[in-house]
Amino acid sequence: MISKQEFTQLFLDLTEYTVPYGHESKLEKFLPKGYHKDSVGNYYVEVGNSETLFECHLDTAGHEYEKVTHVIEGDLIKTDGSTILGGDNKAGMVILLSMIKERKPGTYYFFIGEERMGKGSHEIFESNPDYFRQFDRCIAFDRRGYGSVVNIQFGRPCCSPEFEEAVIKKLEGNGISWDPNGSRGMGTDNAILMDVIPEVTNISSGTFNEHHTNEYVDIDYTYKLFKAVMKINWEDLPTVRIAMDSSEYYESLNRHRHNEGFINSFSVFKNKKGEN
Repeated sequence: MISKQEFTQLFLDLTEYTVPYGHESKLEKFLPKGYHKDSVGNYYVEVGNSETLFECHLDTAGHEYEKVTHVIEGDLIKTDGSTILGGDNKAGMVILLSMIKERKPGTYYFFIGEERMGKGSHEIFESNPDYFRQFDRCIAFDRRGYGSVVNIQFGRPCCSPEFEEAVIKKLEGNGISWDPNGSRGMGTDNAILMDVIPEVTNISSGTFNEHHTNEYVDIDYTYKLFKAVMKINWEDLPTVRIAMDSSEYYESLNRHRHNEGFINSFSVFKNKKGEN
């Protein structure tokens, strides 16, 4: 397996420059041979047979392509304060590239323009949503901090409690403690895909203060997460949630609330009549 030293060096190479939207092609040299490019400019790699999609985004926040001066303090990697680091989402990228190198089965998607309102994921989903229906689950490593397993994105459930519980159990079994306060996320690229992929989550990758010049990454945590992810058989995890678009979700929610209200009202009526 790739060593921590190799993993750390790859992360340093990936964050040598900030990579705003429009400059993602500069990262092609890090992608493995045989990568594919979709119709809107995202990249993907297929390894073996799998119904699992892993994803990250290539672009960083900001508008300038700038040289980064790294400052390393033990396992913490940051900058001299003149630029952001770009751990958002190079922490996810180093995990995916290392998984590919180790031939972990899955499809690996590298989106462009996430920091531009999910431009790459929105455009490919709108042009070819059926491609993503082949996957039962989609895992992103684009969550700040430690131990989060996100179950809500864009204000609605992105995975089932059964799936979330299984992921937490697998991570904890491999040394990654769960943070019960970190389950709600604003949304990353795979939130777009929860309309067609049943189980979708975003997992903490050890990044902090994203989008700011005091951003830093705990590379020890990121490496431990990579090793934990490698030990999980993602194909064995439960698939329970029914994928549906936002209009279907809210219609279903309103219908449920209406039915629940009707049942409660009927129960009150029955109780008034002395019925069970």
